[in-house]
Amino acid sequence: MPIVLTRIDFRMIHGQVITQWVKRCDANEIIAVDTSLSKDVFMQEVFKMAAPKGVNIKIMDVDKAIKAQLDGKFEHRKVLLLFKTVQQLYEAVQKGLELKDVQVGGLGGGPDRKPVNNAITLNQEDADWLIEIENKGIEVYLQTTPDYPSMKLEDAVKKL
Repeated sequence: MPIVLTRIDFRMIHGQVITQWVKRCDANEIIAVDTSLSKDVFMQEVFKMAAPKGVNIKIMDVDKAIKAQLDGKFEHRKVLLLFKTVQQLYEAVQKGLELKDVQVGGLGGGPDRKPVNNAITLNQEDADWLIEIENKGIEVYLQTTPDYPSMKLEDAVKKL
C-alpha cells in the first residue's frame, strides 16, 4: 500500500500540495477523493492542469478509491491521497480503506469552527470523526506545511 501521504484539505489541489507536499513525499500520483468533484468534468480538467510534470492526477469518489486500493492500483505508484472533507475520509475508513496515518491540512472556516493550529480550524463534528478514525489505529495529526510543526489530534481537540 504505497500511500506516501493521506491529507485532508478543503482546497484539494493547490500551491502547498503541489509545491511542498508532492515534493516532500516524492509522490508521482495524486488521488483526489471527493464525490462532487468526481462528477464535475470541468473542475477535474482544471485540477489536472495544475499538476506538476511527472505527477498523474486522478479524481474519484469514496467507493472508487476503496476499490482502487483493494484492486492493488496504488501498488506501483507513490500516491498522495487527498480528501476534501473529514466526513468523506471517515466514510472511506468505515468502508474499509486501509491507512497508516492521516494529515489534517485545512478544513476551512465557519461560525462553529475554532482555530486549533496555525490555519487549521475544527468543529466538534469533525473532531468526533477524527477521534473515531484514530480509534481504529490510524494516527491523525494536523500540519499545514512541511516547515510548520505537526500537532497531535488530542492536543487540537483540547482547544475546542
